[in-house]
Amino acid sequence: DGNKISYGSCLWAAGIGPLPITASIIEALEYTEQKNAQESSRGRLAVDPWLRVIGGEGKIFSLGDCSCINASPLAATAQVASQQGEFLAKLLSRDYLIDAKDEESSLLPPISIDQDQPKMLSEQIASFSMGESEIAAPFQYLDLGILAYTGSGTALAQVQVAPGDPTNETWKPVRLQITGKVGFDLWRTIYLLKQTSPKNVVLVTLDWIKTQLFGRDISIL
Repeated sequence: DGNKISYGSCLWAAGIGPLPITASIIEALEYTEQKNAQESSRGRLAVDPWLRVIGGEGKIFSLGDCSCINASPLAATAQVASQQGEFLAKLLSRDYLIDAKDEESSLLPPISIDQDQPKMLSEQIASFSMGESEIAAPFQYLDLGILAYTGSGTALAQVQVAPGDPTNETWKPVRLQITGKVGFDLWRTIYLLKQTSPKNVVLVTLDWIKTQLFGRDISIL
């Protein structure tokens, strides 16, 4: 309306849009069930519980930030993406028919081709709970907690210790919160444990020691 607002610093925090490849896949599936699913997925690829893109006939998979399980949407975090990647790797490496359809051309859950193939403990538990041994277990997210560095040698750790009561309308998981120096020590310990190689552990540790002795180098920013 032409009014001017005086300010010292302006921070634009309006979020980000989907990657071009995600948007192009959604557009290509415009005349499938994906269009209706976009009402809840909002720019992310809507997927079924086995991470198959809705409308993709079982030939397209999506995980991480660009996907949304419509039945149970999850936060776009690295923890979710990591678990989905592990789940999808196991699903694709085993003998499952992932694009089977029924008489009405509706996509069926992944069906086991080799009934004699050994099952992991998680698959056995899922088969028992579903009462079905021929169908692959859907993706199940395990909340391992939240870690956040808050600066000045402090951090926040939030660890789920009990699932709570899902029958309660105000259901919330029971979480243990750790803050301050103890949270910082826990954050650094888990950060090191998540490194992919001993080399990375050494490099990260040396970087922390260098920062502690000489401060953070901001000349490369």
